[in-house]
Amino acid sequence: MSLQRYLATRYVAGGRGPVEYDCWGMTRDAKFEFFGGVKLPECADAKPGLIPVITREVARVAHQYAMRATEQPEPGHVATAWHGRVCVHVGLVIRDQEGVLKILETDDPTGPCLTRVRHFEQRYSRVVYYAD
Repeated sequence: MSLQRYLATRYVAGGRGPVEYDCWGMTRDAKFEFFGGVKLPECADAKPGLIPVITREVARVAHQYAMRATEQPEPGHVATAWHGRVCVHVGLVIRDQEGVLKILETDDPTGPCLTRVRHFEQRYSRVVYYAD
């Protein structure tokens, strides 16, 4: 699947692809496809709106897969977006054709898109990037 294929999908809460995705579903599939490694877990309980579950699952996955937190984004990093002490959204850091770092993300109502890292970071009180 190409990057354009992800951008042509639809946002659906709980979507795990290949046609409908939520933010975690798109992040896990794109990370595996573009950067390889171990495919991250499905986290079926981490549905949009269930903020405590999303926050708990982010911590669990980071610990279980020995991912290290960093504030410097690099291609392949999982971008976790926070409001205070809760994680509210995730995306994947990629480098576009012009070499610009962007976040591949999907959400309601915008659907899938590429967002410049700076703009992504401005929407949240904190962004933590997780590297393998």
